[in-house]
Amino acid sequence: MEKTKVYAIVAIVVVIIAAVGVVYILTPTGDNGESETTVTDALGRTVNIPDQIDSIYCIGACSLRLVSYFDAVEKVQAIETAGTFNTRDDQTYYFINKETFSALPQIATTAEAILDLNPSIIISSTAEDAATAETLQDQTNIPVYVIDANVEFGQAFYDQITSLGTLFGEQNRASELNEGIATMISDITSEATTASAKSAYACGMFYYGGASFLKGSGNYLPFDYSNVPNAIDPADNGQPYVITLETLIAANPDYIFIDSIGLSSCIDAINEDIDSNTGLQDVSAVENNNIYSTMVYKCYGTNWDNQLINVYYVASVINGDLYSWTFEDKANEIIQLFYPGTTMTYSDIAAGQTGNGCSAVTL
Repeated sequence: MEKTKVYAIVAIVVVIIAAVGVVYILTPTGDNGESETTVTDALGRTVNIPDQIDSIYCIGACSLRLVSYFDAVEKVQAIETAGTFNTRDDQTYYFINKETFSALPQIATTAEAILDLNPSIIISSTAEDAATAETLQDQTNIPVYVIDANVEFGQAFYDQITSLGTLFGEQNRASELNEGIATMISDITSEATTASAKSAYACGMFYYGGASFLKGSGNYLPFDYSNVPNAIDPADNGQPYVITLETLIAANPDYIFIDSIGLSSCIDAINEDIDSNTGLQDVSAVENNNIYSTMVYKCYGTNWDNQLINVYYVASVINGDLYSWTFEDKANEIIQLFYPGTTMTYSDIAAGQTGNGCSAVTL
């Protein structure tokens, strides 16, 4: 009888040891034995991320912006060195978190400097291919997750947010952000079902080489969502590009929207062209004073928060009679969607950034 009890106890112990062994084998671990989560980055790479992320280091456009959309700002221990636009107030995420980010040390993006910092993860937009990302990952032995700084609203954007939600363990936050954006876009598109008879031109935005009146975008989502014909053709890469004055005059847009980051120089250029009798003075938007400024769209990558505000502003200007909301109320909703709990309002942000935010322009 005693032997039977001993055998039973031994059997139980063996089962427990075996079960523990199976759990150990089936639980993904890193080199340090910590459990990991697998995520897919913008390059389609499978990246093993520690379940517990204690610190983050961001490289390149939009990487820190995307972190700021989650409850992860306090995990950023350092920012990359100044010299690009990473510390410019025209980036709404930086303006809102300026007190925190401006107090952080600035370190180089070299493997040696990152090793000294030893973050849990590197989030980067500078790796153009998998080989580059893998090289940095091998050099540092730190997971490198690559994001897309130029993706626009749509499935690719939502997938990126979802992936980041998994990375940070904030799946509910990712769903909240994606669903909030999609609902707001639907709020515009569901009413703007008929194409406008008026065309529009968006200009003055950054995208390599600075902002100017003749740097426009033929791929401007605020026009698409409001069903407004774009006065210029789309670019193959979907980004802003330089046109000629003759092209603009021939297009004869009914509205002109100037990105705030280039507002001052654009107004100067418009007035100079009018004074020189180039024909710009006869363009419908100029003749009828239908010139407006918008929030900064391109500054160290895509400012998705500002772009959604621009969506509502363009809709209010061109199709305002279709909607019951007021623009500033919606702008404040957007700020809260991207930065829950912030005490800053749209007017605070517009006042603290270049230009006049979303408003009518006086030449």
